[in-house]
Amino acid sequence: MIAFLFSCNLSKIEEFELGQDFVDSSSGVVLIDTMNIYTSTVRFDSVITSGLSSLLVGGYMNGATGTVTCSPHFEMTSGSFTIIDDDLVYDSLVIKMKYDGYFIGDTTKLFSFNVKQLAENLELNDDGYLYNSSSFQLYDKNLGEARFYPKPRSTIDFNVRLSDSFGKEFFNNIINKIDTMQTSSYFKEYFKGIALVSNENQNAAAIGFAHDSIALRVYYHEEVTAAPVKEKTYFSFPVDASGIWFNQIIHNTTGGLLETISQHKNELQSTQTMDQTMIQAGNGIYTKIAIPGADYLKGYGKNVVFIGSTIQLTPLKDSYSDLNSLPDSLSVYVADRQNRITSQLSSTTGYIYANKIVPAAFDKLPYYEVDISSFFTTEIATGLSDNSLLIGSVASKAGTTINPIVFARTGSGKEIVKMHVYCYLDKSK
Repeated sequence: MIAFLFSCNLSKIEEFELGQDFVDSSSGVVLIDTMNIYTSTVRFDSVITSGLSSLLVGGYMNGATGTVTCSPHFEMTSGSFTIIDDDLVYDSLVIKMKYDGYFIGDTTKLFSFNVKQLAENLELNDDGYLYNSSSFQLYDKNLGEARFYPKPRSTIDFNVRLSDSFGKEFFNNIINKIDTMQTSSYFKEYFKGIALVSNENQNAAAIGFAHDSIALRVYYHEEVTAAPVKEKTYFSFPVDASGIWFNQIIHNTTGGLLETISQHKNELQSTQTMDQTMIQAGNGIYTKIAIPGADYLKGYGKNVVFIGSTIQLTPLKDSYSDLNSLPDSLSVYVADRQNRITSQLSSTTGYIYANKIVPAAFDKLPYYEVDISSFFTTEIATGLSDNSLLIGSVASKAGTTINPIVFARTGSGKEIVKMHVYCYLDKSK
């Protein structure tokens, strides 16, 4: 690289010996494709998972990132109803919800989770959020257990029957017109909330439920009715729209390429992970790209002008499928030497993303491409060299998906990232 930079005053572009990839030798535009790039996988300790639209249940295991287990926690709020009849009879207590369409893994296998009651109130951290690593005490006894075959594309209600003894207590409190059941603050002290706890060995699949579809329903009937009832009647206690909910996502790296990441300050070089890097949203896993020497482009030869740069990453062929599809785009962030995100990569027109490209040729693999010209421009202007790029899931999906993405080198080279840097050499000088 230094040899190239100090050769910028050559009078003939043909004497430019850094590769032979000239974009347009007559105009002086040259392509540099041999700059050093260092890649690694970084894991953040905490990912914001509170207040999001999707609640994740289940788990997923893969040989790259390891195992994740998802257990959503949420508050309910008091119902609004008027009790007139005294001859009402309890039928059942259920928790109802709707699939939101998200899933990963094999949903043809039997799926299960336990419904547990929170033993303490949910409270946000001082920063106003809860994270994948947040934890709250639960009662040991289950309120109910769900065992079913998921149908994540279904639009009908999904119901889990809960404990009848607890349901009857609920029902009697309603009938006896206790303020606890109709005053939100009192209700949250009586019933602090619910967690859908996935078994640790539930690693075949994870599914999403729409948070605003969840409610407790106490079904009942009249002891004496004049005519058959066509629709079941119930008292409803919905998820508190102004309350607290979050996805607890537990990450176990055992058995994966990232097994030792916690022993290396949560970063593993691609040379330690079989020349691969990873992304996984709910775990806070990002692919890191460091480009030492970017600032050296500044000031070397007044006849050299930086034009632009792109990078390309190709997912490992067998790491994605219909059960683990590739997203259309990924977010790109700028981080400092401590891997602290300082900004999202952007230009004058807005945020810049790594977009999926699907080649027309059937034998070509899909890849992600991102224009990092603004990153280079800033590095050159400021003379910095410690910044890097972090590529991960789009921010809106960060706490609601756990799809792993694995990038690997293509061809005979060891480079996971293909980078093109375009410069202009003024031959008239």
